[in-house]
Amino acid sequence: MKDWDDKIHRALAHPIRRHIIVRLLERSSLSFNELLKYVDIPNHGKLGFHIGTLRGLVEHDPSMKKYRLTERGQLAGELIWDTRFIIARGGRGHAYKPTSYVRHLRLGDHAILFYDTEDIKRQISLPFLTAGLPKGEAVVYIVSEHQLDSECREIAHLGIDIDYFRKKALTVMSADEWFLKKGKAQAKVIIANWLKLVNEKQKAGFTGVRGAAEMEVFVNYAKGKELLKLEAALGRQLPPNLCGLCLYDMHRLDKEQFIQLNQSHAHSIFRGIAWKTP
Repeated sequence: MKDWDDKIHRALAHPIRRHIIVRLLERSSLSFNELLKYVDIPNHGKLGFHIGTLRGLVEHDPSMKKYRLTERGQLAGELIWDTRFIIARGGRGHAYKPTSYVRHLRLGDHAILFYDTEDIKRQISLPFLTAGLPKGEAVVYIVSEHQLDSECREIAHLGIDIDYFRKKALTVMSADEWFLKKGKAQAKVIIANWLKLVNEKQKAGFTGVRGAAEMEVFVNYAKGKELLKLEAALGRQLPPNLCGLCLYDMHRLDKEQFIQLNQSHAHSIFRGIAWKTP
């Protein structure tokens, strides 16, 4: 443990080494010349020195002639991402342990967050979404129409690389447009649209889709029955190429809806506690 502790501190102590780890976390693997470009170091020897310092966190694949993170390097990268999130949120992120839980949700998982403030919603949903980017997943954030601009600003505060938007790895969409068609909300149509989106993203080279969706639109348009039907149809296990986090304002649900929605998901987060639904 002491050896690991010393290595991680050495790795995170220098901005160039932090940059190398983050770039490899984002891109999976990079050649020496690609690292020179992304890390913006004109000196080959300087980059070689820092890569050597990261031994145990970064390894070289001779068959591909590229560098990649080891398992410990992945952990170091996630630590940097989490630290950036906490700082971006004004130091409040540490108060919410479920952030770690949702970051480790995998394709096929169906989770639900019951929140009571917008700040708590973001403390959970944004780490959930950003965790998919280094894994090569397409990330989709579905928010209420009136929140499109504010949520895009929140994402920008995290320092997300603009390339993710350009390459359509990260998309922010309107819940009104996604869930409602001509005032109707039909479970079969919505599920078919999700599957179509997943298929399109996989054809584009992504490993799958990680989506967080604000479900308030169903309440706004009095579509409670359609909402419960949709969640029940999706079930607790999603297709193996889709990971979902459904976002619910707990103040807008009655007791029966809360119980039914909880049972429709395999993972639940509520008031600072995350658990796998029995």
